[in-house]
Amino acid sequence: MISSHIITEKTKEKLHDMKSDAFKIFSAGVDAVMPKSFISKALKVDNERLIVQDCCYHIANNVYVVGFGKAVAGMARAVEDIIGNHLVEGVISIPEGTTDIMSQNGKRDLLPASDSKILVLEGARHNLPDKNSSAAADCIISLVKKLKATDILLVLISGGGSALFPAPVPPITLDEKIAVIKLLSIRGATIQEMNSVRKQLSVVKGGGLAAMAKSAQVVSLILSDIVGDPLDLIASGPTVRNTDDTSYPLEILKKYNIENEVSQSVLGVLKKPRKLYEKDIYHVQNLLIGTNKQALEAARATAFQCNYYPCVLTTSLQGEAKIVGWAIAYLSVMCLELNNLKTIEESKVEKLCAALCVTKSSLIELLTTLKACRKGFCIICGGETTVKVTGQGKGGRNQEMALEYSLQSYYLSSPRLSSSTSVLLSAGTDGIDGPTDAAGAFGYHELILKALEQGLDPGKYLLNNDSYGFYVKCNGGNDLIKIGHTGTNVMDIQVLLVRTVQD
Repeated sequence: MISSHIITEKTKEKLHDMKSDAFKIFSAGVDAVMPKSFISKALKVDNERLIVQDCCYHIANNVYVVGFGKAVAGMARAVEDIIGNHLVEGVISIPEGTTDIMSQNGKRDLLPASDSKILVLEGARHNLPDKNSSAAADCIISLVKKLKATDILLVLISGGGSALFPAPVPPITLDEKIAVIKLLSIRGATIQEMNSVRKQLSVVKGGGLAAMAKSAQVVSLILSDIVGDPLDLIASGPTVRNTDDTSYPLEILKKYNIENEVSQSVLGVLKKPRKLYEKDIYHVQNLLIGTNKQALEAARATAFQCNYYPCVLTTSLQGEAKIVGWAIAYLSVMCLELNNLKTIEESKVEKLCAALCVTKSSLIELLTTLKACRKGFCIICGGETTVKVTGQGKGGRNQEMALEYSLQSYYLSSPRLSSSTSVLLSAGTDGIDGPTDAAGAFGYHELILKALEQGLDPGKYLLNNDSYGFYVKCNGGNDLIKIGHTGTNVMDIQVLLVRTVQD
């Protein structure tokens, strides 16, 4: 049934408050995974000892730093603050525009100091390798190859590192490698699948960098942006042995029907047995220092402070953004109809669980708990979805999910729920959603009413993968979440708030 109720002043006020609460909850999650706190916990200097968890290294003006990823600038700053004069030299590769954005937003503390020994190089516009990030990779390779047995190499790794540290296996060119990644992305390949392909097409990924630095003592500090925190896939695992089956990357190309669209150089490399680095990377200490789960726990605590009953539903949200948007909309209606759950079709429940990456027992436990609750709900999810691009528009996975949520909430609503309100915030912790200047967006039933009043057809924007174009035109763009580069990256956070008229 399509709702036709108008947006009352009371509803507008409630929406404003809920969006403010959702943003506060999301921001708490982001703040909890900023690099400084992780690095300070991971690294300790005690006289002539560098202590990393349960390992000790002799430190005496012999520390080198390399890094690549969206969160690496802040990680590098934290490292140089701790290591001090023991730092000899460093090179980091970070996204284009990071230095200017951080400086303009008063976040200089998330950049290496002005007198830093760390060279900062920027590239990978729109999260794709380019000549600048390729040049940065060459600088990093040159540095690590000259290290000695007494040297300590700190490798800083975060999401986005794959694009910021490209080094194609000859004879593959950079353009040929970019073409493969673009094709996989457009077809909706997961980050796990793309990075498995990247590992076999690169001389530095899949343990390659660690092998190049085999003369030194290597410590990798890793911030995870992949569901399940697989160290061999984060930034395509430059310091972790590649355990993929040799045939797996070719199977991925076949799965997405692109094996006939890539270059012969790419196919040739993928058909050859890959180089293994089993004997070359025993000297590496890989340490996971930050995850999406930590962000969600901080968000949960803040939701409780905002007078919501909070629940972390999953840290493994994956799949197509539109399908997940439908699922969260259906879940919000279930939360509002807790007394009528017996009427919900079993097939819908199974589809819902599959889309949300949860078990049926977990979903039932959640709904049972919420049924006994007498205040607003906050359901928090984390992970990273994908977009299957068939249109010509502009957007990102979070904006597409939020718009789909809005549209489905509109269709699923009924007159008896007209006094209730739900809001979804979906955004990337790195502050970037696709090739846009937004981190994500808000989704809610009334957004569609506003769109119809303006003569906008949300369905057409979704079909054209133009969620950003929709949000710019609808409601003056006020439902886009624009926060700039945050300095961290642990995938996405979804915050669903549900309140009834009594709340």
